[in-house]
Amino acid sequence: MARKPWVNKDECISCGICKTNCPQVFRFDSHRKAECYDPAGASEAEIQSQAIDLCPVSCISWLEE
Repeated sequence: MARKPWVNKDECISCGICKTNCPQVFRFDSHRKAECYDPAGASEAEIQSQAIDLCPVSCISWLEE
């Protein structure tokens, strides 16, 4: 089963860590909340270590598809 990163925008504080560390995967939406726009832009290991593990409010998780 494939999985992709998912951002809980209600918890996102717009710190930008995910966007800075994985700009090929994450960006800010029009409300300055993080969103995943290209889940294939980086490896799962890179997304995990550079975005999910570093998110200060733990608002990024894996969504099973």
